[in-house]
Amino acid sequence: MKPDAKIWYEQGEEHIKDAEYCLNGARYGLSLYCYHQALEKILKAAIVEFANKIPPKSHQLDFLLKETKLTVDNTQWFEELAKITQHFWRVRYPDIRLTKAYSSKEKIEMIVKSFEEVYLWVKNKLKNI
Repeated sequence: MKPDAKIWYEQGEEHIKDAEYCLNGARYGLSLYCYHQALEKILKAAIVEFANKIPPKSHQLDFLLKETKLTVDNTQWFEELAKITQHFWRVRYPDIRLTKAYSSKEKIEMIVKSFEEVYLWVKNKLKNI
């Protein structure tokens, strides 16, 4: 892995640990924020590694996946990533936060599942280079 990609990758792995810690501590909104950061960082590692360019300063996960230049067979991921990005904004900014939207593990379960699927796929691509 390229050194610059490894920096992004390692920070993504750190954010995964933060997300899991928050999830286990019933800090569901913060957990989603950390999951988003983890996926954003690993996508940026893939942009450095596979597209051979500096990652854009963007939080839009669907856009970042396109920028990786990876061949994505599951085109539904782009829609799912756009939804995950919306959760990021809702958690980050209180004026658009949905009251009680992230008040239990069950309410965020499907979001986390979508996140993990894409995260692990990108991680696998990076590890197999």
